Amino acid sequence: MNTPLFYLQSVVANLGPFFILLGILIFVHELGHFLVAKFFGVRVETFSLGFGKKLLQYKRGDTTYCLSLIPLGGYVKMYGDDPTAEVPADQKRYAFLQKPVSQRFAIVLAGPLMNLFFAVFVFSMIGLIGDQVAGPFVGDLATESKAHESGLRAGDKVTVVNGQPVASWNQLTKQIQVAGGANVKLGVERRGAPEVIEVDVPVGIGENENIFSSERQVGQIQGLTNESRSTLLGVKDPKGTAAQAGVESLKMVTSINGQKVMFWRDLDRLIRSTTPDGVNTVKIGLQTATAVDPESLGDIIEVRLPEGWRQAPDTMAALGLESAELYIFQVKSSSPAGLAGLQAKDQLLRINNEPVSTWLDVLNRVKGYDTLTDGLDFTIRRGEEELTLKIKPEMTSLMNPLKGQEEKRFTIGIVSGLFPVGPEPVIYRVSGPIEIFKHGVKETAHWTEFVVMSLVRLVQGEVSARNIGGVITIGRVAAHSFEAGISAFLKMMGLISINLFLLNLLPIPILDGGHLVFYSIEALRGAPLSMRKMEIAQQVGLMLLMFLMAFAFFNDISNLWVNRM
Repeated sequence: MNTPLFYLQSVVANLGPFFILLGILIFVHELGHFLVAKFFGVRVETFSLGFGKKLLQYKRGDTTYCLSLIPLGGYVKMYGDDPTAEVPADQKRYAFLQKPVSQRFAIVLAGPLMNLFFAVFVFSMIGLIGDQVAGPFVGDLATESKAHESGLRAGDKVTVVNGQPVASWNQLTKQIQVAGGANVKLGVERRGAPEVIEVDVPVGIGENENIFSSERQVGQIQGLTNESRSTLLGVKDPKGTAAQAGVESLKMVTSINGQKVMFWRDLDRLIRSTTPDGVNTVKIGLQTATAVDPESLGDIIEVRLPEGWRQAPDTMAALGLESAELYIFQVKSSSPAGLAGLQAKDQLLRINNEPVSTWLDVLNRVKGYDTLTDGLDFTIRRGEEELTLKIKPEMTSLMNPLKGQEEKRFTIGIVSGLFPVGPEPVIYRVSGPIEIFKHGVKETAHWTEFVVMSLVRLVQGEVSARNIGGVITIGRVAAHSFEAGISAFLKMMGLISINLFLLNLLPIPILDGGHLVFYSIEALRGAPLSMRKMEIAQQVGLMLLMFLMAFAFFNDISNLWVNRM
């Protein structure tokens, strides 16, 4: 159980990256207001990072620069921005409200625009220093898929699409998406092939899995994926040579004879290629699945190879091992499976006496549970014993990460040993000032579309409102991205900067967007709205903003609680 000290340490660990990220973004936003106000001759009285009591302050010229107690925002106080205050005639040229409406509009708009420009700068820097992205590698393919039938094979590296070079999985999928209804020619580098292979693949049109895209239908190659089966193993034969050497189920194979390995499909090849003739053992490196160190070869276990192993179709099977897809990795406490006695490392064999061969079989049987029955009979293997346990699935609300919304379905509270892994990462970077700038603009446009479509899908009800997060979520994400490296932290900074740009443009009084609406009305009418109408609008805007903040805070706490149960 986590102690109060654990939670305190977690909060402290999140504070540093959180203050760095939020402080920079607030500074950038307020700097936009400040610079344009100074450009138009408005006297800036205060430039503050934070609200409330001033902790540090320094005055230069007419402006007091300060750091305030509450670090969740900032402000630029301009002379003459209070409509109820008297402004002497000789000072009117310095007063904000005495400036033409076009200049006031520009001063207010400058804050959000600075966040947008800063996002372009951040993504340009990521392009310069390099970003670790998913490489254009093909994952495990079903033999009946169009991708496999066309000649693609697992492990292929796609380097060219219709004559255009691609360096990442994202670039590959974009080229495929725009080619819907036609064939694409893929240039492929294949292990063991001396030169690039050309593969002609038909591209169909299907529903876009990315619901945050503005395009509902995109080009797709049926069956193409970049996910592969991990090396998490199950001990199929308790009397096999691997089990006798001490190999246990639910361990991750991380090396074979000193060579690192990521994918299940490579295990057989590596055993055959790295074991010299006449040698009758193989050194298998194993690690705990939840704490894999990519720099380590793992705990080495030397396993005897059975006689005639080179003639066997699968060396892992010859050792008594198999993929852990149908092995139970975890049983959730107080779940139907846990209450029925199911345990980690149990192997699923049959459901209602019908064999299961994939994890998808298990999911579909549970999802399709008939509530008129008294449960499902799960036949499992535990060690050398077969057991049958009756389990009654329960209806559960789950968050679908692909669709961003909750869905209800029957579950029993188990986690499979099927751990799909993505492709090998590659470092993607651009060179040359023009290309770097173009990369920054393209990435900013991409993530701006993502944020806008997130709001659209939220309004349409296709994305759950539980995805709205507040300062706690920002703190957690900032800490995680900070640990992941400078590129990940900068990417998160750019994304939140885009969020601030769009959020501040919402036509809600009290936000910049609300002021822009007021100034637009003033420009059209030739006169500002009455003080009474603006006061009412500001009060409504404040109530909306407070409600949104409270709702986001509630989501933060509930998500934190669920994740740590």
